[in-house]
Amino acid sequence: MKSLLVTLLVGLMLISAMGQEATEETRVTINPETGDTTFTASLIISETQDITPRNSVLIINPLKFLLFYNLSYFHKVNEQVAVGGGFQIPTISGINGFGANAEVRIYPSGNNLRGFYVAPNISFNHISSNDGTTSPFSIGALVGWQWFPGDQFAIGFGIGLDYYIGSVEENNGDLERYSGTVPAIRFDIGYAW
Repeated sequence: MKSLLVTLLVGLMLISAMGQEATEETRVTINPETGDTTFTASLIISETQDITPRNSVLIINPLKFLLFYNLSYFHKVNEQVAVGGGFQIPTISGINGFGANAEVRIYPSGNNLRGFYVAPNISFNHISSNDGTTSPFSIGALVGWQWFPGDQFAIGFGIGLDYYIGSVEENNGDLERYSGTVPAIRFDIGYAW
């Protein structure tokens, strides 16, 4: 788990470093009257910024596929706020149910749908198996980063905490683990327009 986190952080740094360009330039100037030649060498470093307007993004979290198939949609409200929601269903055989979530992403820099964000969220799940049923409700918060290595291709990474509460009706105690505070890790990929 630690190596996965380090790999994701290194990848984030490499992708964010791609926003700078360096251009080496050499100019030759010849004075037509005297014939003197002047060489001027310069290194120009420029920073690029993605300003492609995007109003919506559709994402999945492949890390979550270990437990749930999931799909989320976010829409830009203004330059600093996007709202979204999603749904999920269990991937593990023998477990049935569904889940829904809502999230507000706040982008302090004003670059909506890209860059650093803080995201309070809520979710509800209803899960049942042969061992019982649980309907946990969660509240949580994430800090994350969203970027676009292509025009519409979106990648995001976030970490945070979720607090689960809810009813548990069961026979042997396996579903009780679905309550309390748990860390949240998000790695999103998606399509934006």
